[in-house]
Amino acid sequence: MKPLARYAALNGYVDLCRSLGIDPAQLMRGAGLDPASLGLQDRWIPAAAVARLLEQSAAASGHQDFGLRLAESRRFSNLGPLSLVIREEPDVRSALRVLVRYEHMYNEALRLRLSLANGAATIRVGLELGEPAETRQSVELAVSVVHRLLHGFLGPHWRPLAVCFTHRPPEDPATHRCAFESAVTFDHDFSGMVFAATDLNEPNRMSDPLLRPYAQQILEGFEPSKDAAVLDRVRELVELLLPTGRCSIEQVARSSSGWAEGWTPRRVAVVSTLPVVRSTVRVRSSSRA
Repeated sequence: MKPLARYAALNGYVDLCRSLGIDPAQLMRGAGLDPASLGLQDRWIPAAAVARLLEQSAAASGHQDFGLRLAESRRFSNLGPLSLVIREEPDVRSALRVLVRYEHMYNEALRLRLSLANGAATIRVGLELGEPAETRQSVELAVSVVHRLLHGFLGPHWRPLAVCFTHRPPEDPATHRCAFESAVTFDHDFSGMVFAATDLNEPNRMSDPLLRPYAQQILEGFEPSKDAAVLDRVRELVELLLPTGRCSIEQVARSSSGWAEGWTPRRVAVVSTLPVVRSTVRVRSSSRA
């Protein structure tokens, strides 16, 4: 299935566009997104559409640092319920492990990998959108968000050893130098950052030991059954497709990407749940009208 991202990925987008003199609503519609739904932070949308929107916005504004600028408005709470758990982890290592393990809870396209070698820790950041798409702005946004999280864990004086990107350098890298306050390398073999491995052992400055048991209770609720996961995905796709008049079983299947022509278990699950979900969504939509 093609990965989804939360509308929270666009937090601060409207204000940034207006500050740069471009029309956010027009750009969102051009990318197939509904500007009226921006307030629904936990609603899921195609991750590829978010990536296209950021690239088009960078081109329209003439600012190659659009993704970095958008990251400046990020708050810890943009991670959703997971932020409550990460914030209460006792040290940086455990906080990053939760961030990596549950990456699908805030962006299904995001791929974070933490590795250790020669006294250095490396966080690799990638995106798998399920289709060809330019990801420069999305990757820079993601790397910058991780950088800001580490600042929150380790304090304002923390600096990474290096920040890396696989894409070519911008015409003016001033924003990158200011954002990361470290050496920034382009045309690298991975995107992400390198920092001292000893930083992983540092206590999480945001953690409150008295709140940790409650955070663990939240974490235990993050593992839904497979049936529940299928139903949630179908519900999100129906909400996306119903207003277009193309909410058929086949269209939901195509939107989920890559299904074989045969009746796979996942497709059977969609067929069995779609009529009920479609009726539920219609009732909710009419009640909001």
